[in-house]
Amino acid sequence: MDQSFHHDTPPLAIDEVRNEFPATSDFIYMDVANQGLISKTTRRSFDAHLNLRLSGVNDEHAQLHNVELTRGRFAEFIGAGTDEVAITKNASEGINIIANAVDWKEGDNVVLCPKLEHANNILPWLQVKTRHGVEVRTVEPENGMLPVKAVTSAIDERTRVVALATVTMVPGFRTETAPIADACRRKGVFLLADGTQSVGILETDVKKLGVDGLAVSTVKGLMGLYGSGFLYCRREWADRFSPAYLARFSVDLGDAPESAPIESVFKIRTGAARFDIGHYNFPGLIAADASIRQLQGFGMAAIERSVCTLAARLGSGLYELGLPVCGGLPASHTGSIVALGDMSVLGGAPAMLNIVSLQDFLAANNVIVSARRGMLRFSLHLYNTADEVDRVVGLAKRWIKSAA
Repeated sequence: MDQSFHHDTPPLAIDEVRNEFPATSDFIYMDVANQGLISKTTRRSFDAHLNLRLSGVNDEHAQLHNVELTRGRFAEFIGAGTDEVAITKNASEGINIIANAVDWKEGDNVVLCPKLEHANNILPWLQVKTRHGVEVRTVEPENGMLPVKAVTSAIDERTRVVALATVTMVPGFRTETAPIADACRRKGVFLLADGTQSVGILETDVKKLGVDGLAVSTVKGLMGLYGSGFLYCRREWADRFSPAYLARFSVDLGDAPESAPIESVFKIRTGAARFDIGHYNFPGLIAADASIRQLQGFGMAAIERSVCTLAARLGSGLYELGLPVCGGLPASHTGSIVALGDMSVLGGAPAMLNIVSLQDFLAANNVIVSARRGMLRFSLHLYNTADEVDRVVGLAKRWIKSAA
């Protein structure tokens, strides 16, 4: 794999990193694609909030101010404007917000590759198909990757949305978004990405990706809690969309208090904040703010370099053992995820090795990984080390011998 990027980036202070994640002393944790570990710093931020609640302090003005600080921090983190970020519960809500904000007409279409997507980036499009007579135009994966040419060829004058993942949940390959983004811009198509498997792990700049929307949860690469997330929506699109739902924080009441009555006249907020629904998950956003600040402090360039180097080392080691590494030897498709199994099935037939046996063997040796769609998925973050990778490869070698 080409590791030429970020040559001038200082390496991660790995001892400092691992000290922040107590679980790393008990396990080799390679399951961030399922759920990320939280740090001591994030825990302290959450505890501080709960201590205020225990004391009876409930300063809603201060909490709303913190929401806006977190919105701005995430916007900076992905290279967006603060007015281009909505607060959500998770990536699924963000995808549904966009799916239900489009003014669909019968005969419109949406393009996606279901075999590479999480169910929550499939179901919203099946719903708009049922409700609005929209065609769900599907493409097949090629060698486990989203086929750029097939996607761009599927776009026509009636395409309204292209939905994809920046990094697939399995086999975990990077998606080449730039040519798809170019095709979408030429046709006026909204490009929506699920960034759950990349944001917080790989450097993310929405302008470089070329996406119009990016939905994420905070529980994986962002090292936060369940129940909070963000939706980036490019400003020119956000102001054209009509939200499917409205609540107090979706509308602009000017200087009026939060409790002011609304009778017949209201003004939808400008930008992506029009998609904010109901009250906010204050604890989740406090945790997200702390974790994003921590990621920024360690440096996303250094994190990406470390994680991708380790994933390449892991993929190469498993491949040399003769195990069916998805995609073969690490290359440009490799990010933070290495998967074992038969990519041709992508959720159907049995894999090319005993996934359950290998997963159980690793778990018995304190290695945490997960199985998805017949493939065993190893997913790394900033707290993993070369020594851990080598230990996992060694365990895989032991498992092969024991299974022979």
